[in-house]
Amino acid sequence: METTSRNDIFNEAMRMDFHDLVKVLNENVGATVVQTMAGVRDRTSPYKWAKPDGPLPDRPEVVARVRLGYRVWRTLTQFEAPSVALAWLMGANPRLDEEMPVLYVQRQLGQEVLGAAEAFVYDTYAP
Repeated sequence: METTSRNDIFNEAMRMDFHDLVKVLNENVGATVVQTMAGVRDRTSPYKWAKPDGPLPDRPEVVARVRLGYRVWRTLTQFEAPSVALAWLMGANPRLDEEMPVLYVQRQLGQEVLGAAEAFVYDTYAP
């Protein structure tokens, strides 16, 4: 399997149409996880955002959170099945003070959550 670099995944996440990106996440991790990543209360937002002619989030930080979540998910799915990536996102993680990685996405702690994802897929230690 070909490894995609952190920069390649970043470029993909930034260039991808937001509606398409949310659709991919909805299909792979579910709208509830996308809602949690985004930090929004409306449970229907991820479905609306996934429509080609749907609205965009009102706040830029919501878009940034979802794009970060996509980067984490893509990092994981380079080597792991989508079900493993979902379990990783939603499980208590020892590299993240036993918190769920999806909450690190929500708080936009990119360095920490991406480092933990890379440590998981490459089986290395990340502080």
